[in-house]
Amino acid sequence: MTPNPQSDPDTEEFVRELTNHQTAMLAYIRSRVPGSSGARDLLQDVNITLWQRRDSFELGTNFKAWAFQTIRYHMFNQRRKLASQGWLVFDDDLLERMATGSEMDSDGLEERHIALRKCLSRLRPKDRELLFHRYATDAPLQEFADRTKRSAGTLKAILYNLRAALRQCIERELKASAAHTP
Repeated sequence: MTPNPQSDPDTEEFVRELTNHQTAMLAYIRSRVPGSSGARDLLQDVNITLWQRRDSFELGTNFKAWAFQTIRYHMFNQRRKLASQGWLVFDDDLLERMATGSEMDSDGLEERHIALRKCLSRLRPKDRELLFHRYATDAPLQEFADRTKRSAGTLKAILYNLRAALRQCIERELKASAAHTP
């Protein structure tokens, strides 16, 4: 009789690791892949690969490093496909340097995420709605412009200002948090 994979402690631990790292993995991919649907598609492909190769992961080792290596592999493959189709893409060397730097930066991702939530909560509801539409949906900005009776150009300017304000707010929050940490 074959064991039930859902009751296998190793499988449960793997699923826990995979689930716990989804936010960091998506943030890492989004920092490299334009468009939220492209990032989500790539994350799904990475999740499938990680699941298929779960037996090669050694429990107790650094899951994040293992997962991010798989992400880089997928990004390089995607880059090669785009290059073969005539798209202008960065070379492998530059991507590797960017990937290595971003993985190190992602260690503070949770603190940045907390700061972002605080800063978002201080925005006007209509500004949060605009940000949500732009970054959490795949709908075009023009659709939001039509619905709110504003021009897409106006919304782009508002988004630019909101991103700048959020960046400043996050930096202030991180500095304040670091000042309170022993």
